[in-house]
Amino acid sequence: MEKICIIGCWHQGVVGAACLADLGFEILATDSDHQRIANLQMGKAPLYEPGLDDLLLKGLKSGTLRFTPDVAAAVRSRPYVFLMFDTPVDENDKVNTSVILRTAEEIAPHLQNNVILLVTAQVPVGTCDEIKTIINLHNPSLAFGIAYSPENLRLGQAIERFLHPPLPVLGSDDPSVLDRLEAVLTLLAPRWERVGLRTAEMTKHALNAFLGTSICFANELGNICDEVGADGYRIAEVLRLEPRIGPKAMLFPGLGFSGGTLARDMQILRSLGDRFDLTTSLLDGAWHANQQQNNLVIRKLKKALGVLTRLDVAVLGLTYKPGTSTLRRSASLGIIGDLVRENMLVHAHDPKADREEVASHKEFVFEEDVYRAVEACHAIVIITGWPEYKTLDFERIRKSMATPLILDTNNMLPADRLVAMGFTYMAVGRGR
Repeated sequence: MEKICIIGCWHQGVVGAACLADLGFEILATDSDHQRIANLQMGKAPLYEPGLDDLLLKGLKSGTLRFTPDVAAAVRSRPYVFLMFDTPVDENDKVNTSVILRTAEEIAPHLQNNVILLVTAQVPVGTCDEIKTIINLHNPSLAFGIAYSPENLRLGQAIERFLHPPLPVLGSDDPSVLDRLEAVLTLLAPRWERVGLRTAEMTKHALNAFLGTSICFANELGNICDEVGADGYRIAEVLRLEPRIGPKAMLFPGLGFSGGTLARDMQILRSLGDRFDLTTSLLDGAWHANQQQNNLVIRKLKKALGVLTRLDVAVLGLTYKPGTSTLRRSASLGIIGDLVRENMLVHAHDPKADREEVASHKEFVFEEDVYRAVEACHAIVIITGWPEYKTLDFERIRKSMATPLILDTNNMLPADRLVAMGFTYMAVGRGR
């Protein structure tokens, strides 16, 4: 099996390294963060992903997976180098490619001849050409190829989606590069869609912008449904029956998208519109709609409780989504900020949230016991849809609350049963 170097050891890179090692490839993964590498050498992933720690330990034990902090040494004698950074974004979801471009400069003198670079990091269209220019500048005699593949992992489902990519796309302007990569990656997908380098980069932007726009449409429709007494959830189920829409369309109303992934690509396209003096009215409108959507939490609480000052509220779910441990760019943190600005006292719970990240937040009281978190509260707001919250003892919760009110932003709880128990139950987009 081929020897592959993977650069970037956070979520995407670690999942890729563990999965490829499990398929039998000889993987050497690297990152400049020495502490992260030390943890990975012990089989500890940098964030929670179901099954990932076990897969890491399996690869380390078999010898197909190794980690090193020496980035330059890692690329030597490797015919394939995968750049799998989780590209950082700022508070406005603008992407920062500096770490990727610095890495290209760092590894250029150490790459072996005829190496293929595969970029799966989320980067603006044209970045691969920048990488190519940097490598040519710092190693003019090197013969190499470069390709891009738009990763489509999801926190909580990353291993399954890496091993069975729903959108297998490879982009390069050199057919021989595509031939070599497709031969290596055939274990993941028997056939890959081949496109040009910039077309592949643009495909990632198009995918996430389309999904983000769909979510915004569903949310605006749901907001109207709440006012007129229609059920936006059932509308989504019905619309999915229409062949031109499809059975997996993202049409269920709820909170705005968060986490930076969809927003990153939407912002890239908007920036490209500005650069080329093109109007992006649809993307601009979707962006602003998403920015406003999470205001519904305050709006609904005020409608139910009136003045919110000095009232206690329990926020259940802090992570970006179920199945992960990271709070990075989660909707919960923004909503908690809104609650605090209304002078509410926020108690929070999450079954998997990284406790070090939690400890850095002083704006809320974190409770390890969910029943302690909701005690004497005037409202519960469920934000992250952890399945554990479906099986809570709601009779016990009702008796312990100052006001038995639940705002379920995921529409995940049995509304009629909770109302029968004496709760005021509010959903999103369901006409309640």
